[in-house]
Amino acid sequence: MAISISICNLALGELRAPPIADIDEHSVEARECARYYPQCLTSLLERHEWSFATKIATLAALIVNPRHGEWVYAYGLPADLATAKRLVPPEGAAVVGGRQPFIVEAGILFAQVPGAVLEYSTNNIAEAVMPAMFIDALAFALAARLAVPVRDSREAKGQLLQQAEIAAQRAIADDRNRQPQHDLAFVDEVTVVRGVGV
Repeated sequence: MAISISICNLALGELRAPPIADIDEHSVEARECARYYPQCLTSLLERHEWSFATKIATLAALIVNPRHGEWVYAYGLPADLATAKRLVPPEGAAVVGGRQPFIVEAGILFAQVPGAVLEYSTNNIAEAVMPAMFIDALAFALAARLAVPVRDSREAKGQLLQQAEIAAQRAIADDRNRQPQHDLAFVDEVTVVRGVGV
């Protein structure tokens, strides 16, 4: 996961701390940004099914299925997976009866369908694809985490946590307004062919 220096500097700016030029420089600011940025990004990604962080991948079937009595198939997960969303039908396949059930356990996805195709959120997000509101939410979340180790201020941390929550809610609302409601295709107990609208 690449750490964005500009987002780190937005967070440090909220604390009136000096900016950093490189994540590997010898400063408390760089060290703490490197420590907290991945966790703040992952936490924000897990709060919502962000449209800009969505990917689809055909999963690799595993030879050994440790839960073969319950699940017919076991699959390896994508290396950049943050959150598994849903199984989608392979190209040209039909889905009958709604969503396909699955579970993720110990780095393995278990399902009842062959050739599983997973829609998921990735944790490998370049700053260039992040919407401005998401960047604001991430910067506030990071600033809240940095308030104590960089500025020794629990008061600032509390205020920044409130701002981070407001920014996250705004970013989520903005993202919901931008993306189609793909789940509508799975509501009815009818056959839905990929690529055909409802």
